[in-house]
Order: sequence, then structure tokens, then C-alpha cells
Amino acid sequence: MNSANEKQPIRTKIVLVQPSGDQCVQSLFTYHQDNAIGYKPPQAIMILATYLLQQEFTNVECLDAQMEEMSPEQTVDRLAEMKPDIVGITVWTDFWYPAWKTVKLLREKIPDCTIILGGPHCAVFPQETLEFSEANYLVVGDGEDVLLNLLRELSNDHSVTEQPGLWRKINGEIKAPTIPGAVIDDITKIPVPDRTLLPFKKYSSVLTPSEYETTMITSRGCPYKCVFCKMDVQKVYARSAEQVIEEFRQIEELGISDVQVYDDTFTWGNARAMDICQGIIDQGIKVNWAIRDRANRVTEELYDLLKRAGCTRVHFGVETGSPRVLKESGKFLTIEQIEKGLRIARESGMTVLSYYMFGFLDETPEDARMTIDFAKKLKTDYPVFIILIPYPGTAIYNEGMKRGIITSDHWREFTKNPVPDYQIPNLIENIMDRETMRELRNTGTRELYFRPRRIFKELRNISSTKDFSQKIKLGLILASEVYKRRSSYSEASSAMYR
Repeated sequence: MNSANEKQPIRTKIVLVQPSGDQCVQSLFTYHQDNAIGYKPPQAIMILATYLLQQEFTNVECLDAQMEEMSPEQTVDRLAEMKPDIVGITVWTDFWYPAWKTVKLLREKIPDCTIILGGPHCAVFPQETLEFSEANYLVVGDGEDVLLNLLRELSNDHSVTEQPGLWRKINGEIKAPTIPGAVIDDITKIPVPDRTLLPFKKYSSVLTPSEYETTMITSRGCPYKCVFCKMDVQKVYARSAEQVIEEFRQIEELGISDVQVYDDTFTWGNARAMDICQGIIDQGIKVNWAIRDRANRVTEELYDLLKRAGCTRVHFGVETGSPRVLKESGKFLTIEQIEKGLRIARESGMTVLSYYMFGFLDETPEDARMTIDFAKKLKTDYPVFIILIPYPGTAIYNEGMKRGIITSDHWREFTKNPVPDYQIPNLIENIMDRETMRELRNTGTRELYFRPRRIFKELRNISSTKDFSQKIKLGLILASEVYKRRSSYSEASSAMYR
């Protein structure tokens, strides 16, 4: 006999979906073309599925349509074979069209299926995202407890009650929550994600020679407000060092040898970061891993320990080499801090990746040239130049609309009326237009990558046939992009730098 407090298993069939990348927003990120950088396992659906399975739900599956390179039509065909009662779909702004199309086709093919949306895009336009799709519910914020309670009510045929962050569509009417976003009260109760819920051996990256790669999240939130970032929680919630070490151990047991830690900044808590490193060393865990960090948090002691623990790569968002633009970016960093932090990281033996943007408010060609020159001075292993896209919910998008640089709330309209292969109508073009920014991006890439010394260095460092194939593919994509427009820009470019 079961006790009154014992949870009864719930066999409702639930499928959590990373939607197709087919016909998504045209991002202007050269290195995304033809999936040249590989695929990463989607953490959100893995974490949610594992959490549900830890509770009373026994029939939960994940589907990564992006990695499987499915169209929305193929995604729905696969879902129809799986026969779900409930489908949850993660929505990012770039992938809103294929997500919306998947929901539309799913409603036609499995009309009685309950559809729930979540993810970053939902937090920006919850009303429009739910109203102009065929979904039943939408979650804003941390989804674990909201989804768990919602699924319990649906599975037991109870009325769906109001919860923080839960938007409901009842008889066509949208019901907004009183508390706009859900925040999990204790991130340490979230279990280590079960990576076998996805075909984990299919994930890899051009940056790593390892056969298998995965991702990890050890904290949520960020206290800073960069003008180009949409972050709902200006606070950091971190898992314990013991939990993170255990996750590394489980990853090693699966035979995965490379991990990308996707925290906004891994070193928020210096003591926690050092405890994680020491635990990995003490337990003899042999996994290569990478982190994202802020230059002002780099110390020789910490980076020596990171390297000893198997951390081999670090990603830094430098963004710009112009002190004026950097000050206005919301990064709360100085040029001197960046130089010092990246120097220590290089000297520790890390592979260092640095990221730069063109397209800030009031950025001039002279500012942009400072960025390219700064990238040369920093001498990182992999500098990446991109064009800043003002996404919805960011300070730069709102300021661009306020100043009339962005002429309409086009992301809101796109949410209401999604179209395939959406071309972003407005960047920050009050001084430099997008073609100038493209040439700046291409100039930076040419000057830092397409030099004989650099090419020979990459060839010397190739460690396997797979590594060779991936790097040749990415190199050809970069070359085709940065050289194909060079002649058409040459006159404007030479005038810019005279």
C-alpha cells in the first residue's frame, strides 16, 4: 500500500523540443553558415526533462530538431510518431519562425496536443508570442517549478491555476500572470541533466579535436547590464561546487572528453571556482573544458588552478577597442583591465578566444579601426568579429527606437507575423551603415586570419582527420565571405582609413 505522501507515477507522454533551425533569422554571423561550428546539446530541454523524470513523470523525451537538421514539417512528422500528450518548445528570437511553424503544423496534425512555449523570446513578447501562435501556454523565466505544477494540473485534469510567469490561453483569451516572471528559489535542487536523453555522441565543435562534446551550466543570471544583452535576472544563482564536480564525473563516465561551460561568467565566485577545480583534480577527472570569463576577474592563482583541472579554453567578450564605446557599452571594464586579464590567460597556457562587435550607438569608423588594432595587440588565439544585432528587450534596441535609428518595433511585428529567412530591417546605422560594418568585420577577419604565418600555425596544430576537415570547412566559408565583397568595398574602405 502506498503512503499518502508517496508520489504516484504519471504516464502522460511529454516531449520537449529544440525547434528546427530551418529558415531562421539571417544573423549576419559568418561562422554560422552551413553549421560550420557544429552543434551543442540544448541544455534547457535536457534540464527540464531530467527534473520532471526526478519527480513523478515517467514518460518524458527530448527532440533536438536543430541537430537532426529537420524542417518544421519533419519535426512534426517525428512528433506524430512519438504520440505526445504535451509538447514543450524552447523559443529563441532567431528561431521564432520555425518554432511558430512547428506549433502551427503540430496543431493541425495532433489537434488535441497541449503545446507549451518557453525560452528567451517568450520573456520579451509573451503576449504576442502566445496570442499569435497556436500554443496553449507560455512560461516566462525559470521553467522548472512552473512546468512541473502545470503538468501536474493538466495530467490530473485539474483547472490550470495562476503561477508566476505562466501565461494562459483560455477560450482564446490571454490571461497574464500577476507576477511576470518565475525565478527558481533554489538552483541546487536541479539535478545533473541526463545527457542520454539526447544522442550525445552526435555533438561536436570545430574548436575541439575531441570526438564528443557537451555543454554545462553551473550558474544563472548576471549582475551587469550590457546594452546588447537581454538578461532578466541581475543576480547570480550558482550550483554548489560538489554538484558541478559530480556532473564532470558523470560526463567523463559517458566518454565525453570536452565540455563548454555556458555560464555568463564562470568565476563569479572565486572560492567556488577554485573548489570546483580542486575537486576535479582530487578525483582525477580527465575532461577538457572551456569557460566564459570577464577580464577583471582573471588572477594568476585561479588560472593556474583552472589549467591544472583541465580547463584549456577561455572566451572573453572584449567587444571594442575604443575606450569611449567600451564605457558606453555597459561592460564596466576598462581597456587596461582587458589587456591585463587576457595577458594572464595567455601566459597560463589557455587557448584564448576574444569577441568583438561593430555597430554600437554613435560608433565611428575610427572607433571600429581601434577595435581591429586592439584585437591585433591582444594576440588571442581566435579573435571573432561580428556585427551587433539589436535584439528585442535590449537597451540598445530601446534606445535605437527612442532616437529614431530603429524606425519601428520590428521584432514585435515579426513576433505577430513571423516570416521565413527574416532579414533584419534595422541595425544601429546612425553613423556607419551595415555594408560598412560588413567590410569592417571582413577586414578584421582578413587581417588576423589570412596571413601565411597564421595559416601555417593552424595547419601545424591539426590533430586529427576530423579536426582537419572541420577547420578547412570553416576556413573556406570565412574566405568566401570576406573576399567576395572586397572589390565592391575597396573604394569606400580605402577612403575610410585614409
